[in-house]
Amino acid sequence: MGIDVEKHSSARVSGIDKRAELGLDDESFVIVSVGELNHNKNHRAVLYAIHALEDSEIKYLICGKGPLQKELQKLIIELDLEDQVFLLGHRNDIIEINKSADVFVFPSFREGLSVALMEAMACGLPVVCSNIRGNRDLIDEGLGGFLVEPTDSNGIAKAIKILMEEGSLRERMGRYNAEKIQAHDISVILQKLESIYENIS
Repeated sequence: MGIDVEKHSSARVSGIDKRAELGLDDESFVIVSVGELNHNKNHRAVLYAIHALEDSEIKYLICGKGPLQKELQKLIIELDLEDQVFLLGHRNDIIEINKSADVFVFPSFREGLSVALMEAMACGLPVVCSNIRGNRDLIDEGLGGFLVEPTDSNGIAKAIKILMEEGSLRERMGRYNAEKIQAHDISVILQKLESIYENIS
């Protein structure tokens, strides 16, 4: 499995314009998640983390639709996060949203090699994700982001806080991910498959 890395990495997007379109200002610290609104994607953990941080500059964009939408909307209200968390539904502008964000958060309970995670890496985002198979294959702890147990909202909050406070670390991790994901470019994957088939024949 691979992605078109060039399509994501070379996209020329004005993060300022996209933020304005989404009703966000330049001072916001923007976190994004991409995935169906279901139990496995575990968005609740991030909501609790943001609630614990008590920082109104944090804005959380959740891209996706799914059966837990009403439940998540209710929790957002209960945690008094209506001005910080936005359920954007299905989007066709994920590259632009990723390019306007500061951090990609991905707390799933189970994953293979996630396309959404690979796309975030190609866009040069640092990552806070669950310490599970698949995610561990893509994100190197302390280099491209932070690996946290999926039920550890405090750990997610701590990682977000570190990335908020250390801009140089965010940039370094983003560059690391953009470089690492080159190995998962679709052209590289196809070459490997061709080599396998040639060896079989």
